[in-house]
Amino acid sequence: MKKIAIIIVTVLCALPMTAATQQFDLKADTISGLKHYKFWDNWFLGFHAGANATLGENVRPRDIKDVIAPSFGLSLGKYFSPAVGARIQGMFNFQNGRANQEAIDHNPKLYDNGVYGFKNISAHVDVLFNLSNIISQFKESRRFNVVTFLGLGLNHTFGFDDIVEKWRNIGGSYDVCTDSRNSIGMRAGLQFNYQLSNAFDLALDLAMNAADDKYNGNIYDDHYDGYASAIFGLIYHFKDHYGDRRFKEINWTDYEELARLNRNINKLREDLTNAKPRVVVREENRYLDVLQTTVSFRIDKYNITKLQKKNIAEVAKFLENHPDQNLIICGYADVKTAYPEYNLKLSEKRATAVYNMLVDEFNVQPERLRIDYKGDTIQPYDLKNEWNRVVLFITERKSE
Repeated sequence: MKKIAIIIVTVLCALPMTAATQQFDLKADTISGLKHYKFWDNWFLGFHAGANATLGENVRPRDIKDVIAPSFGLSLGKYFSPAVGARIQGMFNFQNGRANQEAIDHNPKLYDNGVYGFKNISAHVDVLFNLSNIISQFKESRRFNVVTFLGLGLNHTFGFDDIVEKWRNIGGSYDVCTDSRNSIGMRAGLQFNYQLSNAFDLALDLAMNAADDKYNGNIYDDHYDGYASAIFGLIYHFKDHYGDRRFKEINWTDYEELARLNRNINKLREDLTNAKPRVVVREENRYLDVLQTTVSFRIDKYNITKLQKKNIAEVAKFLENHPDQNLIICGYADVKTAYPEYNLKLSEKRATAVYNMLVDEFNVQPERLRIDYKGDTIQPYDLKNEWNRVVLFITERKSE
């Protein structure tokens, strides 16, 4: 806090020095970030159709073709960020079970290869993780995304095929409980999502669904039954309160506001023309000042964009032209994102990324740089919270 107070005093005291000779021109980096979204933004509705295959007892790989049946469903969900979302999905599945091979071999009257039908209604709550936006940086132009999902829900099975009763009536023997039943279900899978238009996506969901042993009407040694599913979906994205259907980035620089600030600052400098000369401020025998050049970051990011790399090049040039100066690289995070401990670590990563680029790409001597970080404990900019996702450069004169 003491350093920031010294910086502010230094900057204010420096204003009168050149007030009579030049106009002040406040400049700011263009900072990109997501728009601010509300609860009812980024919702979607899905229509699904595909196939499933029961994976309970008595079904071997060679029998999969006998137990494939159609599936239909609806889903409703929302994305909280480009990386994380959630949905509720309901499915109506026609499904097939199978008698064990020994029963089929000894009871030829178990026709249809021992296959019996039943129906399943499932409802799952899934958490969605967009791997494309987690692994790489979010891009509005990206049309193909890979999403993984984890879900928990309920399976209700009913309508067991009357073929089971026929087996019994003609002397066949295989015990299938035909009562309706409920079971807790868990599932995991991948979604391959392609953007057809601004409003619609085409998605393919591949999932493994787990249920308890009573799920298919046949209790066996295994504790769990399940089914695999492959369903196509047509996903419709609702409009948000901006009128868009998907996440959008904007530039946070407000040029009109900056023009107003420039006018106000120039007016203040005229008023300070007759003020006292510049006061030199010292801390531990080091002269301190703050460079106008900054490095800005996107929300929750510490990677350096091409635009900000140009600013780092200017800092390297400053050090080349001022061999008597060293720099403190100080990282910050905005107070409205995450929590203090996380923001402190994020600001350290931002400062370290700038340090590494200066040393590795611009060949600045490491001994001329020092890393500092404040997290969200200090907010250099009051005008816009987003501007505090930044690294500032504080000069310190080399010890004589």
